[in-house]
Amino acid sequence: MGSITFYRSGFLIATLLACGAANAAPAAGDLSYEPFALPVRGQAPVAAELGTLTVPVRHAQPAGATLSLRFVRLKAVQPVAGLAPVVYLAGGPGGSGIGSALGARWPLFDRVRQQQDLILLDQRGTGRSSAAPNCPHALELPSQQPQDYARQLAADQAQARLCLAFWRQQGWDPNAFNTEKNAADLALLRRALGVPRLSLWGMSYGTHLAFAALRTQGQTLERVILMGSEGPNDTLKLPLDADRLISQIAAQRQRPDLPTLMASVIAGLAVKPMQLSVPGQPGLEGGIWVSAFDLQLATVMLLARRDSALQLPEFYDGLAAGKWDALATLVRDIRRYGGEQRLMPLAMDVASGASPLRLRQIAAEEGRSLLGPALNFPFPQIGEGLGIEDMGEAFRAFPASAVPTLFVSGEQDGRTPLHNAERLQRGFRHSRHLVIEGAGHDDDLWLASPVLAERMADFLAGREVSTAWLPRGPGK
Repeated sequence: MGSITFYRSGFLIATLLACGAANAAPAAGDLSYEPFALPVRGQAPVAAELGTLTVPVRHAQPAGATLSLRFVRLKAVQPVAGLAPVVYLAGGPGGSGIGSALGARWPLFDRVRQQQDLILLDQRGTGRSSAAPNCPHALELPSQQPQDYARQLAADQAQARLCLAFWRQQGWDPNAFNTEKNAADLALLRRALGVPRLSLWGMSYGTHLAFAALRTQGQTLERVILMGSEGPNDTLKLPLDADRLISQIAAQRQRPDLPTLMASVIAGLAVKPMQLSVPGQPGLEGGIWVSAFDLQLATVMLLARRDSALQLPEFYDGLAAGKWDALATLVRDIRRYGGEQRLMPLAMDVASGASPLRLRQIAAEEGRSLLGPALNFPFPQIGEGLGIEDMGEAFRAFPASAVPTLFVSGEQDGRTPLHNAERLQRGFRHSRHLVIEGAGHDDDLWLASPVLAERMADFLAGREVSTAWLPRGPGK
């Protein structure tokens, strides 16, 4: 199975030689370290350790096939006695915990590691950890004909079937990649580290993973930070959340006509798709057909980041005036980069699924939303017939915990909306909630408030942190 190692309990891989015994294959739970220089952009490399933990592909079969998990451990600069190590859980799913610390987010990681050990984990299937190869099968979307929802979904489903067949032929089990197994890796990591407790710090999908760990390992968790909360039943988004964000942007930009303008432009493309030129683009010399659904998908992409979301009035003004170049570029990029498939993100999201009640709510909201089914596309339909096991309603149950928890939300988060945390917090007996004024998702959630790093460090150290509204910093 690619970089997966097979190990049988009781089977000793050793040959007695005059110079001694050969090393045995790593067993589940084995942990090793080597020196590592964390290449933070814009500064000298940070001295650290690169850890390798061997975990079972399936925790129910600890003597079976194994995977390698890799992480960077940053030892505390001035350790405070008694504080548990903090494990950072990246978003996506599919993001690298190690990679998350290399850029603009580094100051927050740096503040936390001043007082306690910080572990930047590459979850199974991501980053430096054992991961399946990228799927070689490209998404087939002909540029010379309009693509509506049904055609695009059929193309995505066909690609997913080819990719799953490829990964299985390579020896990779898609059911080895779900959030329950991810959470079980955390329990094994804690035992391998030899510590009684861990603290968790999750971002977006990382919070989804943290909720799973809280359900099964709450007694071994000291504190938890949840940035941009994706609850156990929140993998699929509510379409009208996008409309609420559009209304917020309209109010902020003093453009009350924005929803009506958007509806008009989308309706126009539904009646008459456009053939747009993409100058200098190999393979697209004849232009690219753009449909109403393409525009809806492009709008979802713009809403994901605060800076681009705030430009929606100008973007749609341009379209209404017949200026299509920006849309053509977005559609080209969505088709080029959005068509790549990786096993871990696909399998994780399909396995998490949604409850029947949430699926009914999503279907009802799609008919009333400006963006229709684009917000979740191509989920959940892409998972049909792939043989990926759904984790079920017990996994998606509303969470409840007594572990001290800090929720951090952006006021204008287009992926994990503020009301997610407000709803989920009701199940947490010891929690606080920081809301950052005007903040979106991704880097904006991390960087908008100049006091966030200190508040998080205070919380992790057990110092008092009050629920608060945090204003944006100057120039943010």
